[in-house]
Amino acid sequence: MGVARVGMARVGVAAAAALTGGGAGLAAELVWAGRRPLPEFPDIDVSGVVPASAPSGKPPLRVVVLGDSTLTGPGLAAPEDIWLRQAIRRLRLRRAVCVVSLAVGGSRVSDVAARVDEAAVLKPDLAVVAVGSNDVIRGVPVQTLARKLGSVVDSLLDAAPVVAAANMGDLGNVLRFPAPLNIVLHMRSRQAARAIGATIERRRRAVLLDVTRSNPAFRDPGVFVADRFHPNAAGHAAWADSALPGMRLAFDRLFTGHSSPG
Repeated sequence: MGVARVGMARVGVAAAAALTGGGAGLAAELVWAGRRPLPEFPDIDVSGVVPASAPSGKPPLRVVVLGDSTLTGPGLAAPEDIWLRQAIRRLRLRRAVCVVSLAVGGSRVSDVAARVDEAAVLKPDLAVVAVGSNDVIRGVPVQTLARKLGSVVDSLLDAAPVVAAANMGDLGNVLRFPAPLNIVLHMRSRQAARAIGATIERRRRAVLLDVTRSNPAFRDPGVFVADRFHPNAAGHAAWADSALPGMRLAFDRLFTGHSSPG
């Protein structure tokens, strides 16, 4: 299926409609473009243990993750390549970290909300959430996305001492969405990132993982796998770079409030 040919005048109207919540037609075009017949890759389970930097004699910290393909790494060679595992390794913590993943590719915020109770049963020390891109692509109003994500974070905070939530990078950089559709995705994802940031800042025990710092890296077509949608190991490394300050803050808060890192 080829990319839809859309006149620039129509794009301007559609972009305005999308940004004001009335872009159902444009959202359909985005989904259509997103389902082009390209290679498909299975989800990877990011679950596993990241060893401590040195023996501590303490049990591993449990990190429960929920979200979309941001956390399942389609097209990667191994779970160690996923940004979350990369970031935790770089922190060189004195406690081992056991990552337990409930993430599923294609998830929206409502899908994540349906698994919060499952996450709570796992008694996480830290919960990590990365979701929202599929909502943006499918035209969910940004404020609706942010409100639902806030509810997810609130519910997770009832079960975990600290919650770290990612915003989203510039979806206009995704190769699968060429001009003019990428223009709308650029605007919508930028709005969503701001709304998510504001949502997290209002919650004292929540930490923002600001992946917008990686936007310049994703202007390089070489950071995508063959499906032209998901990042390769280099793209995940860029996400890890961006998320690292937030991950460090999340663990610092966890150690300060509940244990010592030593």
